[in-house]
Amino acid sequence: MLSEKYIAGFLDSDGSIQVMWRPVDRGDTNPDIRRGYLSLDWSQKTCQDEVLFRIQECIGGKLETNVRGPYSRLRLFGSPAEMVLNRIKQHLVIKRHYAEIVLDAIRKPQSIEVIHAHLKAQRKVKSLPLPNYPSRKWLAGYFDGDGCISVRIGKFRQSAQPAIEIVASEFDSEGVELLQKVFGGYIGRFNVGKSNIVKWTLTMPPSKANHFFGQFSKYLITKREQANFILGCARMGHYQDGKNIQRTLKQLKAQPHRLNEPKVDVSLLLQDVNDVRVTPGPGYTSRRETKLMRQSDYSKE
Repeated sequence: MLSEKYIAGFLDSDGSIQVMWRPVDRGDTNPDIRRGYLSLDWSQKTCQDEVLFRIQECIGGKLETNVRGPYSRLRLFGSPAEMVLNRIKQHLVIKRHYAEIVLDAIRKPQSIEVIHAHLKAQRKVKSLPLPNYPSRKWLAGYFDGDGCISVRIGKFRQSAQPAIEIVASEFDSEGVELLQKVFGGYIGRFNVGKSNIVKWTLTMPPSKANHFFGQFSKYLITKREQANFILGCARMGHYQDGKNIQRTLKQLKAQPHRLNEPKVDVSLLLQDVNDVRVTPGPGYTSRRETKLMRQSDYSKE
């Protein structure tokens, strides 16, 4: 069974909290006054929707596949949604403030015009203060939703250069700000159309990969094989077999992640990664040796 912390992390990334409206009673003729009820919504590409089935096992809800194109959606309404949000709100990082606002808004009838403006404004208010450290299970849910692992190839030694990226809206930046505070990396800000976007990037030398993925990879669902593959390569102490690492990660990203789909054995993939050690060739001079030679030349002058 998934933990509430994982579900909260996935709601913070690929989920939404919405308020639906209905008349106060059947005979009500005032179109402005409505009573709200809660809707929780998670979405994922259908080829990667195992995580939605796993969440449904824990909290229920209606799961639809291939909606809005190649996407699956899990939705929970009314009292069951309210009960779930009350259970997981303490574990939310990004939507914690908005969850409290919504739960308060549905307690009594509201003027539609007033409450819409209030909810719109409160949706962009940050959930502060940030926790000192993300819980491992929350981080697994958040990374399964919004995390991306990439591999570039170095120009000279042809070694792999893994990195992770998380992209979010400016008013949903608490997650990347927390991760930068704990793990380092760089946050860039840019505009896409009318939207303000933030992107957190963390390069992954072997020591950093061990520190980052070693914290939570066992709790991942959608990206577990990708993380464990990079983690296995990092434990060699280097990424010298760059093209093979890049090609294998690309294959893992394309691998379907549905409930009954067979799982990939990462240990077999790691056997194909060559533990290549860089051996200096004839005439090679290290940076340290070059520096000492220059210092020696200066001392002779």
